[in-house]
Amino acid sequence: MGLEFGHHLGLPRALPWLPLSPLVPRYGQLLAQQRALGLRHIGEALVARGETVRVLDGVYVPRTPHDRQHLDADELRRLQAQRPEAAALLGQLTEIHEADLTAVRRVLLYQLTELLQSHPQGGQPATAVSLGVDPAEAGALVHAVRARKPLSAEQRSAAEGLQDEWERGRLRRAARMAALLLPGSEQDPFLTVRLAAVTARVRETDQTLDRARGSESEGDPEAAGGYYLRAARLAGDCPVAVRGLVRTHRPATGSPGPLRLELAPDAVKLAWSEEGEPAARTWRVIRLTRVRNGRASLAEVQPHATGGASLDPSPPLGSEVRYAALPLLAGVVDGPPLVSGSLHATPEVTRIRPAPGRSRIEATWEQPGGARGVRVLLTGPDGRAQEIPCAGGRFTAHGLPTGAYRIRISCRYRTADGTDVESSGAEARTTVLPWPSPVRELSATARDGAVRFTWTGGDDAKVELVDWPGGPPPPGTELQESAGPLPVPLAWDRRAGGLVAPPGSLTRVTSLAVLGPCAVVGPGVLIEAPAPVTSLAAARATDGLARVTFDWPGDTGLVTVSAEQDGRHVQHRIARSVFLREGLYIPVGPTAARLTATAEPRRADTVVVQPVRAGAVLPAELTISYRIIPGSRRPLLGRPTTVRVTLVSPGGQLPTDVPEFVLVARGGGGRAPLRPGNPADGTTVLRLTGEELYRTGTVEREIAAGTLPPPYALRGFLLGGGATDVRLEELSPATLVMR
Repeated sequence: MGLEFGHHLGLPRALPWLPLSPLVPRYGQLLAQQRALGLRHIGEALVARGETVRVLDGVYVPRTPHDRQHLDADELRRLQAQRPEAAALLGQLTEIHEADLTAVRRVLLYQLTELLQSHPQGGQPATAVSLGVDPAEAGALVHAVRARKPLSAEQRSAAEGLQDEWERGRLRRAARMAALLLPGSEQDPFLTVRLAAVTARVRETDQTLDRARGSESEGDPEAAGGYYLRAARLAGDCPVAVRGLVRTHRPATGSPGPLRLELAPDAVKLAWSEEGEPAARTWRVIRLTRVRNGRASLAEVQPHATGGASLDPSPPLGSEVRYAALPLLAGVVDGPPLVSGSLHATPEVTRIRPAPGRSRIEATWEQPGGARGVRVLLTGPDGRAQEIPCAGGRFTAHGLPTGAYRIRISCRYRTADGTDVESSGAEARTTVLPWPSPVRELSATARDGAVRFTWTGGDDAKVELVDWPGGPPPPGTELQESAGPLPVPLAWDRRAGGLVAPPGSLTRVTSLAVLGPCAVVGPGVLIEAPAPVTSLAAARATDGLARVTFDWPGDTGLVTVSAEQDGRHVQHRIARSVFLREGLYIPVGPTAARLTATAEPRRADTVVVQPVRAGAVLPAELTISYRIIPGSRRPLLGRPTTVRVTLVSPGGQLPTDVPEFVLVARGGGGRAPLRPGNPADGTTVLRLTGEELYRTGTVEREIAAGTLPPPYALRGFLLGGGATDVRLEELSPATLVMR
């Protein structure tokens, strides 16, 4: 006795059977949470490691070493608080228990049965003990499992999914699962009740569909729609009911219906109004695809759409489709559907970008990913259409006369039954305009500070000269005002001989042939106008050198200074860095020299507009010499001391600004006299104007006797504006002491 499962084992309501199905909702989610925790069955979430669970007469878990607690909702909530890592699983078990007090035990027995039947030693009580079953119940459980025929993989899938399909109203799928579980179901009273309910609802659904078809054949679509709606409430996945609902509620031909559709390149967007609908209502969106010589196939797009919108991300391209949104309340169809008009799922190309040119049209577009190809028709101003070859999302048509053109691009799709269909096509319009003849050659000549441009070609156009911002495109490039404004003409000043380039500029001048809104880029030429050299000056230095100064001209890298002297021309080229660091010293002779300076071009391939040359004159090296001719020491002879002053200029070149010469004496007061240090350091004993020296060249004057008591020292000085340009030839200090 006591060997049969549930026979005199405790509670009087203990069942002498093992469940064939867990019969709980969302069993797949429960199983996923359990496996994520590494649990073999849900009982391991109810006890600590090493503890066992009793299951034959109800689920009992240890409370103390000698006491067990019957599993109820309070115990499940207590376990949920103690074991946060398993809180989600225990929370779902709590929901299951509160909905059905026998459900947790049924799930645990179902899982233990599967584990024992799949174990090589599943017929041994020790195996049940190793799974966490109380040793006192292991033998009876193993005996009952041996008597139960194992489920096939298909039957197990049906057993675990049946309750979900039933609660979601998917009666046809639930009926197919029930048929798999029917053999042996009499051993599971809970399953027997569910299978009976499925059978009864299937019978009621079929009877309702018969009435619907009868009303439809009698020409009463309103009554038929009511029957189809009742059938859909009974069996939400019944394709006959859904087709009937759509058929009896679809909009009239040409009407978009309450369900609006928008065809995108890779999807169909759906929208409808939810005004006045209950807040708890959701929508089941169905796609119906017309099949040649057959009924429309059904596919569920979204089971619980909300917000009055849905998206079909993968419509059957090339096919005619229609959509229906069935209102749901608590997962059951709650009213007639919203049905759309029919739509051919043949997305069009997008972003057609025509680019007309000279006697041609180029175009690009974006092609839907599911299209097998496109066909391009080009209709010209004469109304005739021609098919244009294309590849890679673009085409080019040549040899076109001017006028308006229409481009029509259709996509080709392959349907599920192997038929090729073509979209209605997307259109774009453009115009081929008359284009100017391009400039073939452009040349430039610089003269008298201006540039004269000449060209060939562009006979039927207005030729503009352009300084292109950022650099010009290649010659032959076609431009249109519709794509952007044309560059503005060159803004150089005009002179009788041509255009004046700004000083210091380096400009690539490009020709542009313009005819209305069209233009063609022509060749260009590089024009350079070096900046002028300013503030040029020269002064003689020592050792036969002259120091040349000027303001460096802008960004110029080199400056050439030319010196013309005694019929010879010598050029001196200097770099900016050297000039700023060391200055410029050039060798010169004693005669006058004429200097000019110009900036060198920065590039060798330019037409150079020479600036006005800077000029300066280096005067000849003038010398004023003086000689003291002592007088007689004998008063009776009467010959005073004289001074002879001579102006010497090489080559006879004399400037008009000859400096003044003064002779200063400084006495010694009975001692050896000191030499005067400057024109004010003593007594002026002689003064000659520059005009006197310029007129005669040599002047001899006496020094009045008694000017200073001897001994005294003499010294000559030059005064005036030209004093720095004239060299004063000094005498030996010993010869300038008068005694």
